[in-house]
Amino acid sequence: MTASLSFEPGAALVAGGSGGIGAGIARLFASAGVPVVLTYHRNEAGAAAIRSEIEGAGGRCEAQRCDLTRAEEVEALVTDVRARYERLGQVVYAAGPSFDFNFIGAIPEQDWHRVLDSDVNGAFHLIQSAVRAFRAQDGGNLVAVTTSAVERVPSGDILSAAPKAAIEMLVRGVAKESGRFGIRANCVGPGWIDAGLGREALQGKLDERQRDKIRNEVIPLRRFGTAEDIGWAVLFLCSRQAAFVSGQSLAVDGGAQV
Repeated sequence: MTASLSFEPGAALVAGGSGGIGAGIARLFASAGVPVVLTYHRNEAGAAAIRSEIEGAGGRCEAQRCDLTRAEEVEALVTDVRARYERLGQVVYAAGPSFDFNFIGAIPEQDWHRVLDSDVNGAFHLIQSAVRAFRAQDGGNLVAVTTSAVERVPSGDILSAAPKAAIEMLVRGVAKESGRFGIRANCVGPGWIDAGLGREALQGKLDERQRDKIRNEVIPLRRFGTAEDIGWAVLFLCSRQAAFVSGQSLAVDGGAQV
């Protein structure tokens, strides 16, 4: 007897699939035989490269531009994907804007509004459209990639934690309100991940001494995470094997919360 993940039929829509973590999630879904639609906002070249990579490995993938802050664009995309693939099995929010580390008292007002609009409102539009689509069929799975920082207030990184805390509450609300419709909703909270915005922070904002300190003093497993570490957690939560898991937030942080 062998054990492996299996999935309900339908496409996986990965919002932010052109980014480091989103791309890792898209690759794993495709390798499991799930057709993938990934979205991008400005990174058309990156999205095209991921699509070509997945197709070259024998998977099914397409890339669609979508501004998540525009509700009508999101609704049109979700409706189109569901119509063309007959069913929307999984919706994953793996998007989010870049920003600089800063203490709360020093955050420029425009940065706060930009990040909240992009992250919280973008996630809300996708979550709302996903719930409508799932209710119109026989359920579906929603996963939001948030941050493990929602469990431990970070110093200088509230622009990451505050929006993701709001998104986590939205997801938990979906689990409570819509479970009776066969909808499951969960979060995955990355810690220090060497991919996407995490890589930007590790390589562009921290020096080697700071990286070593995080690796050796903050993370019990003594390494930074990868996009695949996050992707496997997302896939598990979307799989039939997690059929009784909903309303949860799974920290993937190498034990940093211990």
